[in-house]
This record gives sequence, C-alpha cells and structure tokens, in this order.
Amino acid sequence: MITIEALHNFPKIEKKCNLGTEIIKTIKNENFILHNNDVLCIASKLISKSAGLFVDLKSINPSQLALCLHQQIPRKDPRLIQIIIDQTSDKSGKKLQISKDFIGGWLPNGLFLTSAGVDKIDADTAVVLPENCDEIAQRISDDIFDQLKVRVAVIITDSDGRIDKKGATQVAVGLYGISGIRKSQHEDKTSVETICDMLAASAGLLMGQKGKMLPIVKIHGIDYVFDKSATIRDAVN
Repeated sequence: MITIEALHNFPKIEKKCNLGTEIIKTIKNENFILHNNDVLCIASKLISKSAGLFVDLKSINPSQLALCLHQQIPRKDPRLIQIIIDQTSDKSGKKLQISKDFIGGWLPNGLFLTSAGVDKIDADTAVVLPENCDEIAQRISDDIFDQLKVRVAVIITDSDGRIDKKGATQVAVGLYGISGIRKSQHEDKTSVETICDMLAASAGLLMGQKGKMLPIVKIHGIDYVFDKSATIRDAVN
C-alpha cells in the first residue's frame, strides 16, 4: 500500500541555511517516521531559499526583449521576465514559449518549466532554481542517512502549469536515489512512465500551492530499486 504524509511544522525559511539540518531537526521534533526506500519530496522554493538564490528585482534592468514580451504578458513584471530570459541562458528569447498569459522556458539542463522556474516571493524579490537540483537532493539524502541511518530517495518538485489547462501541478526538477522513468513490458510492447513526475504530483496533493506551508512530503510503499546514479536528465528528452 502506498501512503503519502506531510511533514508538519517545518520552519519558514527566509535566508540561506543548511536545509538538511533543518529537515532532520523537524523530523525528530515531529516524530516523523522514515523507512528505507521512502521517497521524500521537497518543494523547489524551499531549496532555492535555503540556497540563498534570491534576486532583488530593484537591481534588474529589463532588456528591450523583456519590455517587448511584457506587452504580450502585461501581468508579468518586466523585471521578472528578464530573470526568466536569463535562466534560459539565451538572450535571444528563442528558448521561451509564450501563449496568452503563459510564459515558459527551457533551462540548460533540458527541463521546460513555467516561468523557467522563477518565483516572485514579494514585490521586490524573486527566487530562481539552483543549477543542479540533483546534487542538492543527494546531499539531503546523505545527511538523513548520516544522522538517522535511513536511506531515502529525494525528489525536488516545482509547481508547473500548462498552456492547455488551468491551474498548476507538481513536477520533478531534481532527484536522487530513484530513476526518473519506469519501464514496463506487456507482451511485445514496452511502456515508459515518468515516475518522478507521478510522485511529484502525488506529493502535490498535500503540498498544495502558495501559503499552505507543507513543503516536505513522504511517499511510503513505492516499489523501486535505489539508484545512486539516477539524475533528472534520465527523464528529459
């Protein structure tokens, strides 16, 4: 049986810190039970804040491209659009996709995300994704093993929208210990599932969206082989 459980009373992170230490401290305080091969899903905004990846919007000077795109998407601050462009590492804007009120971007690691993974957290501040979420996922898993002697996989999730649907879901942007894809064989056909996104979306049932403050969710009972070499790129076209 698969169960999904949120870690409650996790402290609000507002500046750079050792996230692994904070997670372990809260796990102990809450008597939150972890078993070997549980999957811990962690919201990307928590990762970004703990890594100190804040961007002061007052320091951003929008390019002509950002100002032009702002005309297409008036709801988006042109400074935020500039950060989105910067995250794609392509100043031409060719790695952006825009439709009506939607803007998404291709990151250098091959992932396509709403707003290229950029989040505005208040009127003058945004946060961006770390360049390698896989490495952070591994550090957190290793910290938990060192302190609690339990080996868990870690999936870093991000809120992501789609052009064809309202609202948002959760997708994986980094992982450690579990492959991003799962293959199954039926007769002569092989099917491939993006298991990391399935688990991220499952965690999203409890994480919710902004303001719910349940950024860490445990998934117990999923059948998988722990894989130290797995990366998010395994699931990217």
